[in-house]
Amino acid sequence: MPALTLKGIPEEVMDRIRELADTERRSLNQQAILLLGRAVAEQPDSFGTAYRRFRKQRGPSPLDADTLDSLRDEET
Repeated sequence: MPALTLKGIPEEVMDRIRELADTERRSLNQQAILLLGRAVAEQPDSFGTAYRRFRKQRGPSPLDADTLDSLRDEET
């Protein structure tokens, strides 16, 4: 099975992984593999999906439709 060595992991990230591993009763290695697996399985949201979720949480946009369309066009 392949191996991976990570260097320069921020201390706060390591602390959080340790906490999660302890809570879930996993080894640090098992927890890191689980978290990496979840991260690479995620599908990134499109601009529209992310924006709709943001607006649902934050309320209506102060930007008009033309401004939003131009921002979407800049994304590509």
